Amino acid sequence: MPAQQIRQPGFRDLFSLTFIGISLINFLGMVSYYATFVVSTSFLTQTYQSSTSTAGLATGIVVIGCLVGRFFIGRIVNQAGYKRILVLGVILYMLTNFGYLVDEGVALFFAVRFISGVAVGVIGTVTGTVVAVITPKPLLGRGIAYFSMSTALALCFGPFLGIAFLDILGYAGIFMICAGISVVSVVIALLLHIDHEAVKSRPHPISLSDFIDVRLIPFCLLIGLFCLAWGCTQAFLASYGKQFDVTAAASLFFLFYAAAILISRPFTGKIYDMHGPAVVFYPAIVSLAAGLGLLWGAWGGWCVLAAGVLMGFGFGNIQSLGQATAVSMVPRERYTQATSTFYIFFDLGIGIAPYLFGLFADVLDYADIYGINGLIVLAGIPLYWLLRQSRRARPSQGEELKA
Repeated sequence: MPAQQIRQPGFRDLFSLTFIGISLINFLGMVSYYATFVVSTSFLTQTYQSSTSTAGLATGIVVIGCLVGRFFIGRIVNQAGYKRILVLGVILYMLTNFGYLVDEGVALFFAVRFISGVAVGVIGTVTGTVVAVITPKPLLGRGIAYFSMSTALALCFGPFLGIAFLDILGYAGIFMICAGISVVSVVIALLLHIDHEAVKSRPHPISLSDFIDVRLIPFCLLIGLFCLAWGCTQAFLASYGKQFDVTAAASLFFLFYAAAILISRPFTGKIYDMHGPAVVFYPAIVSLAAGLGLLWGAWGGWCVLAAGVLMGFGFGNIQSLGQATAVSMVPRERYTQATSTFYIFFDLGIGIAPYLFGLFADVLDYADIYGINGLIVLAGIPLYWLLRQSRRARPSQGEELKA
């Protein structure tokens, strides 16, 4: 048979019921995550009169929980399979959302936040891995790009739910809605059919490779470098808006950011599949740096909105196509470890950025912090080039390693 008559995978193969169900679980989980994220600090300060620093730890402890969940999930999934761990993850997340409704003091709230972070780490890693596994390889870039649009949509709806309805429903009302959303996620996970299960490995002594893939560390360190900029953007944008009197524009930043992601990802995913990652990564790095440069210039509200668009094209695509690149660098049976490794460094970069640059907040204004991050991002261009050269110099063992 001529090669031309071999059916190539199309969008019908991509948008299966499993793909849609996994994307819905990720979307619903992220909506409730962001909704509780934006109200947790004020909840602690108003309900328990906690200090701002103590309330701020409620954010950090979720990140720690995510890291714990992501680190240990690789070995567990290989023993139990995707669906079983996904169901356990969404059930645990549901219980933590109901746990917010139990008024037993700050200690319990912090425990709930930590366990919620673990559940989010598990759900995010399993859903990201399943999408990579069920997506035909020629469509990998598009598949992960479309899947990660569920996170972009959640970035709009989650904070909107938490902020817009807080005065109407109160904290208990927000927590109840999040609990209800998590119940829907559990139902979807139970009904989900996953044809591909994790490859069971033979019993062997526990090693680091059971949890992460060390081959990806150089690439994931580079991604973590870009995440520093996004961590500062999330942490300091509200304060930046007040300092430079652009609060209204700052409040719309994430809407413009998400819109840029939704518009660009289908195209960048297709370009990635056809031409490889470099064609997308170099422009994305420049776009991210340009957005940070606009924030550094602080020329008015239009700069903030334009920065949201540029950073959506930049960091938004670095996130989705970075994950696609990470899983393409390992054999299929290592997809879980690849996803875990990618998001461990991803979360670390975002998590340490506010603390790291907050140390200089008394010396630098917020615009300067964004300017410094822009220079750091630009330094990623030669680093990415060196990484690609080293990959070409060291051929993979049984699988094409590309970065």
